[in-house]
Amino acid sequence: MIATQPGAVTSELFQIASEVPEQRRDAVLESINSIIDTNWLTEEKFWSHEHSPFKPDHGIVLLHHGGECVAYLIIQRLAVASTSVIYLSGTAVRDTHRGRGSFKRMFDAAMTAEFGHPAAPAEFCLCWRTRNPVIYVLGRAQCRSVVPAISDDTHADDLDDLCLRLAATLYPRQAVEKTTMVMRGAYGRLRYRDEPTTQTSPDVDRWFAQTIPNSADAVFFAGLASNRWSRRRAALPTTG
Repeated sequence: MIATQPGAVTSELFQIASEVPEQRRDAVLESINSIIDTNWLTEEKFWSHEHSPFKPDHGIVLLHHGGECVAYLIIQRLAVASTSVIYLSGTAVRDTHRGRGSFKRMFDAAMTAEFGHPAAPAEFCLCWRTRNPVIYVLGRAQCRSVVPAISDDTHADDLDDLCLRLAATLYPRQAVEKTTMVMRGAYGRLRYRDEPTTQTSPDVDRWFAQTIPNSADAVFFAGLASNRWSRRRAALPTTG
């Protein structure tokens, strides 16, 4: 599905990533990997047919501008007990298009598809793994509470347990430091071309620099997010 957006940018949503046509998959992978290459120094392609996003429990959003794919978002759907979970499997913006609200646009498109129906849950868990403080700030903005907590963030104790459980489910062979949710060596030889900083949240930048100084390390985050995309309220009958 392609929908025209202001500024000659178009968004393309594959809510069920396994439904991406076979004849499109090589081009989609090439676009995603080329965006990664503008952000990271890599020795091999991150996404491939072997490490594939084209799965029924995944969703993909692409942004296009001037015939070029300029940003992507890959999510994974799962559930823990009765809690709906969205994992941000990957997201990046081409270096020439940063700072234009691409993440919010893609995230809103994906969440509207996932949780826009009247029967959607009122709350869900959002989780992600990153060493990028900018991605942390973007993810935290979607949630009412996040672990591990940075600065004065507060949260319920059961969110710590959920975070550990999700990390073990998604990365069963990856050791996790329980107090900080750090995954040492998670990114192997991947490293940023330019180490990102928020520019606006020095406490967050400082926490990342001190907690994961090694470019291969990452932190696993989980947060509880209110479903602001549901049409539940619009569907309720009025009285009076």
